[in-house]
Amino acid sequence: MNKREFLKSAAAVSSFALLPNAAWAFPKGKKLRTAHIGVGNMGAESLSAISSHNAVDVVALCDVDSVNLSKAHKLHPGARVFFDYRAMLNEMGDEIDAVVVSTPDHTHAPASIMAMEMNKPVYCQKPLTHYVDESRKMMKIAKEKKFGNSNGYSGTFVL
Repeated sequence: MNKREFLKSAAAVSSFALLPNAAWAFPKGKKLRTAHIGVGNMGAESLSAISSHNAVDVVALCDVDSVNLSKAHKLHPGARVFFDYRAMLNEMGDEIDAVVVSTPDHTHAPASIMAMEMNKPVYCQKPLTHYVDESRKMMKIAKEKKFGNSNGYSGTFVL
């Protein structure tokens, strides 16, 4: 195993612990229902790591690449599949507890912002945003929705 593979594996395995504490605050016996936007490459790694936790139920998968989506769906046949994250969030908003964003970089902020506006804790791969105004908008939403720690900082985490 080379250094890059080790770092990717270690990051993916640790990623399930990075979801906000509020995402894990469920009654005993209830599972955290996750939606995954982007399920290829790092998205597949995050999906594997997060879904390996026995308190997680993957309920939705989204990717524009049908090959990636098909592979992920074979591992999680009970999950609904989507090609558009906006449709997924709109249709399944009440059935999702947390969202994992592992798309190409230009989609990180729009997907995260939409999920956060729906009161969903978000785990997002880096870079979180491309523009300062996107970062400010995410911070504002996080404060309004009371995501994160007692200082009011973002409940959106970056790996």
